[in-house]
Amino acid sequence: MSHLFSMRVSTLLVICGVSYLLTAGQTIHACFASVRQDGRPHWLCVWYEAMLAVHLLFVCTVSNSVMENQGIVLLWLHPVLLRVEPLLWANVLIATLGGVCAFRLRRPWMAAESVLLACCTPPVIDAMGEGSSLLLIVDVSFFAARVLASLALDVRNSKTSVSRLSVIDALDALHEGVMWVSERGEVLFMNDAMRGSLTRLGLSTDLADARGLWGRLEGQAREVAVDQLLVDVDNETTCLFVRDKAVLRRTPCERVMAFDVTEEVAINARLESVNRLLEAANEELRASMMQVRKVAEAEAIMRMKARVHDTIGSRLSILHRFLEDDRDDPESLERITGLLNGIVDDLAETDLPAASAGLESIRSAFSLVGVEVRIVGELPADEAVARAFAEIVLEAVTNAAKHAQARRVDVRICRGPGDAVALSVTNDGCVPEEIVEGTGIPGMRRIAAGVGATFAVRTGPPFAVEVVLPASEDGTVSEAWAGALGSEDQAFTSETQDERGRA
Repeated sequence: MSHLFSMRVSTLLVICGVSYLLTAGQTIHACFASVRQDGRPHWLCVWYEAMLAVHLLFVCTVSNSVMENQGIVLLWLHPVLLRVEPLLWANVLIATLGGVCAFRLRRPWMAAESVLLACCTPPVIDAMGEGSSLLLIVDVSFFAARVLASLALDVRNSKTSVSRLSVIDALDALHEGVMWVSERGEVLFMNDAMRGSLTRLGLSTDLADARGLWGRLEGQAREVAVDQLLVDVDNETTCLFVRDKAVLRRTPCERVMAFDVTEEVAINARLESVNRLLEAANEELRASMMQVRKVAEAEAIMRMKARVHDTIGSRLSILHRFLEDDRDDPESLERITGLLNGIVDDLAETDLPAASAGLESIRSAFSLVGVEVRIVGELPADEAVARAFAEIVLEAVTNAAKHAQARRVDVRICRGPGDAVALSVTNDGCVPEEIVEGTGIPGMRRIAAGVGATFAVRTGPPFAVEVVLPASEDGTVSEAWAGALGSEDQAFTSETQDERGRA
């Protein structure tokens, strides 16, 4: 290797500096290779990459020793000096590992790399004579390109491939806190989010013994469940701490995770507030319905009082006058007897008021609870049918106010060919996803069947109750007139949407 002493000092200085940097770079690449999990012969490649770092270290030692010594190439190891030439025989082992890797990985270009390493052995260097300086330059140049390319690939792969380092980086980047604690209380891993949560709670994050950590968290929790704690980390953040059993690196341990549930807690609080408002509204609705019943009863009492005053009261006045006159002729007595019998008949009379008056009573009664009932059309002339329609309207409006929280109910009565008539009751309340029949809908269906009409419920929107009394004896209705209710329902939907848009 004496021919190397003829090289310029500047050239040796460059080679020494570059080889030193390449040694550091190759060492970093070997570390990346040790944590990579790609299914290849893993440890064989790691050993080969590590031995290449040793080879570059020899190159750095040779160039440095040639600059500082004259006549012999030495490796200085405190407190001895070693000749480098015997150490270069290690390149044979490195070349052999390179050949095995080239065969196992099916990479032909690694065979040329192995040949270059084999040329860096003492016999080949001596045989090359003055060309050994050129071999040194070629070796440094080749590995400069190789190390730079390897580091670039390592950086790219570290962003896309899964390795121990990438998993740790991913855990550190999580917004949720995570920590593993061994059975002896040693913290095996803690990410930045967990460290930040514990710091804001005033707990130590440099835990030599974390066995009492869960108990300290329980002392600050506002809700405690089995292996779950709801803790206010600060005035603006609430975390849910959860613990369970896990295995980390084949070691049984306890895993503690912290989830930021601030938004969920706020949503639950709003839902509880809305539920309380709904309960209060439900109570108000019950009170309103009781008031409606009381109003209906009061109206019935008032009608009874009016009948007593107008009919029975007048006859009692006549009887009182007759007694004051002290008349006792047979004809007068017979008339008074008929008068008394008429009073008894009037008291026993159970005739209801007209159906149209019932619709007006429904309109006025429900206005007391803020439900606007709009009535379009007139009831049929047949009093039985009219009363049936009025009862169905009462039940439909009651259901709309009670179950759908409606504010507006439209009652439409359409007349068709002959004596045919149709009733439609729609509302602007909530449309149920599924109709569950209680007593109201079956009752309306029975009332409609009692007068020979068909009954149907449409979920819409809008929700509609439809009753059709056909004119023909076979129970059919013309198609043009049967579509009238559907068109009117569409008009009601459009009108309701317009009113909501203006609101």
